[in-house]
Amino acid sequence: MILALDSSTSWLSIALGSAEEVFFHLTHYTQKDHSRWLIKHLSLLQKEFNWEKDLEIVLVGLGPGSFTGVKIANIVAKGISYSLGKPLGGFSTLEVIAHQVPERIAQDYEILLPVIKHKRKEVFWMELSPQFQECCSFPEIQAGPKEEVATKYEGRNVLVITPWVDIAEFLESKGFSFFAPRESLPEARGLIELYRRRENEAMVNRENIFTLVPFYGSKVWG
Repeated sequence: MILALDSSTSWLSIALGSAEEVFFHLTHYTQKDHSRWLIKHLSLLQKEFNWEKDLEIVLVGLGPGSFTGVKIANIVAKGISYSLGKPLGGFSTLEVIAHQVPERIAQDYEILLPVIKHKRKEVFWMELSPQFQECCSFPEIQAGPKEEVATKYEGRNVLVITPWVDIAEFLESKGFSFFAPRESLPEARGLIELYRRRENEAMVNRENIFTLVPFYGSKVWG
């Protein structure tokens, strides 16, 4: 069984699955109180699925996003992995958002551009190719005002992916196409699906309990 968690943004997401399927996933808007809701969901899932007994792998959204939000899921994921002796892995939350775009749509664009809110009117974004699911390296995370995004990618064949309607509408006003915000949530099941596409020992292992570093802003912290 694979357990996946993401609390990097205003949405909290949790999923359970296997190498073949995702059989439970929950994503909801919390804004705050991520830790309270996450522990509550894990407790309820334990009663329903007994995930501790059958757990094989833990996956976590590495951010960027809210400093506190990123920290909560990563601390919980590392704690579970350590206490149960299970391997740990993670992917950027921006990749999880971009993964929501079906491949038949993604292939029509030069660049996939997942965008999430930061602070002080800034956003985070990541420039991805339509085939990014096959790549095991972490692309650069960029941060700045949304006006910078509009200027930097003006005239290019870009698809914006964001769960925030106001960001999508702003970039649409600048001539960009966007994927539906309601279908662009950072769902933890995307972590499981990305793991299936990139499965290898370098990305998911027990050493990550001590060495996996989440993203906050354009820098990393441990």
